[in-house]
Order: sequence, then structure tokens, then C-alpha cells
Amino acid sequence: MPKLIVLQSSIGPCKEVEAAGGEELVDLADEHWLPIPFSCRSVTCGTCHIEVLEGQEYLEPPEDEEIDLLQMIGGPAHSRLACQVKLKAGAGMIKVRPV
Repeated sequence: MPKLIVLQSSIGPCKEVEAAGGEELVDLADEHWLPIPFSCRSVTCGTCHIEVLEGQEYLEPPEDEEIDLLQMIGGPAHSRLACQVKLKAGAGMIKVRPV
């Protein structure tokens, strides 16, 4: 099972969740009250913009729509949109922080 760690800021507290894998990050955020803001769930607003600090290899790659919006809004090199991130099955640790 992947372990998901969400940081509230670079020095603030974090929240950890054990995930089954194959889940969408925004659904985990909703279910476990993770500190990731989100709104549209459809790659249109960028509210759920996150930086993947560790474990990018445990996430499914981004699709074209996500890549296009990420290019428009900019941000860190390992940016993703939580509404589009899907966790891969298997063991690992994923550490993210809202942008």
C-alpha cells in the first residue's frame, strides 16, 4: 500500500494516509480531510495545484489536459493537479504539498 503524506507548508504539520492504490488523490483528500484545496475536479481551475516532493514514480503520469493547465499556471517542476492524480498500486511513499 502506498503511504501518502500531505504537508500543509514547508515547515507546517502534515497528515498521513494509507492508500490502497488505484485511487484518485482528490477523493482521498475529500475522504480524509487532507489539506489540499480543490474545487472543479475537472482540470479547469487549478485550485488543487500541488508539488510532488517525493514518490512521483508511484503516481500515474499526467494526461494532456493536466499538462496543458499546468503549463498555463506554472509552478514547481514536479507540479500536478490533485484532481487528476491517480496513485499506482504497490508499496511506496508519496509526499505532496499544496502550491
